[in-house]
Amino acid sequence: MKLETNLSNRAGMLYVAPLLDVVLLMLVFFLLGSSMVLKSGYAVTVPYSDSSLPSVDRSHVITLAASGASTIFFNEDRVTMEELDKRLAEGVADIRQIILRADRAAPFGAVAEVSNLVLSHGYDLAYATTPDFES
Repeated sequence: MKLETNLSNRAGMLYVAPLLDVVLLMLVFFLLGSSMVLKSGYAVTVPYSDSSLPSVDRSHVITLAASGASTIFFNEDRVTMEELDKRLAEGVADIRQIILRADRAAPFGAVAEVSNLVLSHGYDLAYATTPDFES
């Protein structure tokens, strides 16, 4: 004896729901993931460069504003050169990578001074730039 069902065949909708869940999770991940990048609260216009370095997963960020060496941020904290020297000497959180976000209009002397300080403490130094899309 053959058994028959009265239910309609709606298997197509059953397999679309997990796909939509994955797409929405990926959307949320990529939208919120970019806001998790560590930046100081100070806006700077970094110079252009055609070269790029591989991304690093853990690093400190030093931001140097256009007003000179007096406006320096170490991660989110505003510091002086002496405070920056102390923090670098302490070896903050055993992270040995520093990214220097210097404004395009920052005096080169201030950039060189901060760079020399970072390198004198044995950190790896990378300069933050943006790609030049105009060429």
